[in-house]
Amino acid sequence: MAAHLSSELTLLVAACRSDAAFVAVHEPMCDRIDWHRFGSLARSHKLGALAATRISRANLTTVPEQVRLMLEAYRRDIVTRNLAQEVGTVQVTQLLAAAGIRVLAFKGVTAARLLHGDVHDQRVSSDIDILVAAEDLSSAEAALAAAGYLKEWPGFEVSPQAQPALMYLAHAFTWISPDMGLAVELHHRLTHNPHWFDVRFDRLWEASEEVSLQVGSVRTLGPSDMAAYMCCHALDHDYFVLKWIDDAAKAVSRADQITSSADWLPPELGAITAVDRAREIIGALGADAQADSPRLDPEKKLNAGITRAISRIETSDFGDDTRHLADLPQEVASIARRAALGGSWKAVWHDIFQVLADPRDVRALGLGLAWQPLYAVMGLPFAVWRYLIR
Repeated sequence: MAAHLSSELTLLVAACRSDAAFVAVHEPMCDRIDWHRFGSLARSHKLGALAATRISRANLTTVPEQVRLMLEAYRRDIVTRNLAQEVGTVQVTQLLAAAGIRVLAFKGVTAARLLHGDVHDQRVSSDIDILVAAEDLSSAEAALAAAGYLKEWPGFEVSPQAQPALMYLAHAFTWISPDMGLAVELHHRLTHNPHWFDVRFDRLWEASEEVSLQVGSVRTLGPSDMAAYMCCHALDHDYFVLKWIDDAAKAVSRADQITSSADWLPPELGAITAVDRAREIIGALGADAQADSPRLDPEKKLNAGITRAISRIETSDFGDDTRHLADLPQEVASIARRAALGGSWKAVWHDIFQVLADPRDVRALGLGLAWQPLYAVMGLPFAVWRYLIR
């Protein structure tokens, strides 16, 4: 059965495309739009600033004052945050470069500059994402600590013997800048699942490009690597936040336009089907369409995965990230879906291991990566113990 987008989601998808698309889609459906739901969807999908910008530029008079003021307040907050993050991104990359550490800034304000053009009014980012080589992680953490950055997550250290196990479970660690309190995600690999995009930092660095920010320049992922990563990132979150789908759409479109080869997929990409699935969802939503309306073709049959993704995208309340026992069936189903996209049995095992084990187990056991079976077996008892003493 073909799926249909609600009027509110249709308009939000159009907002992702351009001012002209937003106006063109709004005109024939203005009487059908529930603006309160539109505002809620925009906020939930991290597109509140973009929605406010489109509404302001279109000078729409049909938007209720309450919704307009809410989105405009959100936009002002995002503009301030993005300006601060531009400064923070340059500061942290220059700090690490001064320590002799190569660093790539990705997502955040760098992606906003390359993919969205106007960084301040469109793309929101909650933190600064930077990538260093895995072998440089300890040096990078030492440099951050010496400069006054505080390590927020995880709130503990492990022995050198156990560090590989922690790094297998966690692809990034959170630091807080000393001056503006900005969160910096220090990545030692790109993807949460190491087997989705198992690429050496040296290769990423060779293909990287420079992007200019207001207070300096930084290096970021090359077009093909950014497109592959954005598709993996959307997959990692089950394609349910429109901002991440829009990131993937724009990154894929950019790679298609500026790479010399029609087949630009990086050879290290294990989750090749993540790009295929992203293209399917982008096409179904119309996020990269050039037609006047992004509505779905009512005659086109969508597979269950695409229909499920669109159904979740229509939801404006995603709940919190707290895991509950009642969520276990959903997690199992998610693993099954990801198994079809991850590319290898190693990728499947990592997803299963993520459910069975917890980074805090590494502190408790203090064992290396070779002890994965024990971590998997002890994960549930440790979880029960933490629940009882919470």
